[in-house]
Amino acid sequence: MNIKDTIDLLIDISKKKETALKKILNLTIMQEGLIKNNDLEKLGDLLKKKQYLIEKINQMDIDFLSNYGRLKKSLGITSIENVNVEEYPSLKELKLHIQNIMKSLRQIDEIDKRNTKNLQIDFDKVKEELKKIKAKKQSSKIAASYMKKYASVQGVFIDKK
Repeated sequence: MNIKDTIDLLIDISKKKETALKKILNLTIMQEGLIKNNDLEKLGDLLKKKQYLIEKINQMDIDFLSNYGRLKKSLGITSIENVNVEEYPSLKELKLHIQNIMKSLRQIDEIDKRNTKNLQIDFDKVKEELKKIKAKKQSSKIAASYMKKYASVQGVFIDKK
């Protein structure tokens, strides 16, 4: 495969990754709404869709890196930044797609951090509620136990000495 074909392949992979990341960004935004509404069933379905896209992107990354390595070896460079853009004008397009990919990744990361924070807050609330329920249950057991033990006692003598 010649250098131009390799660059075109890298552009194609980048376009597909960019499209997949836009879908993930939309799903992440939807995820934020589902977390606020506590709709865990739809959230689970959405996470499955997101995971599927992530797996596709991982395969794209593997393909991209192998072809990128081949391109660097063919050109005898260590970074794509070292290539003369006038000699290979399609590198401008590749760089643009890579910039868009990085922008999408930052947006997804920002929203994911918020979502994680919101989920943690909800999780902490549930933990507190469970602690309260457990404490009530424990105090009910103690009271019931005390009532069983002293149910037959008519009175209690208290010595004040």
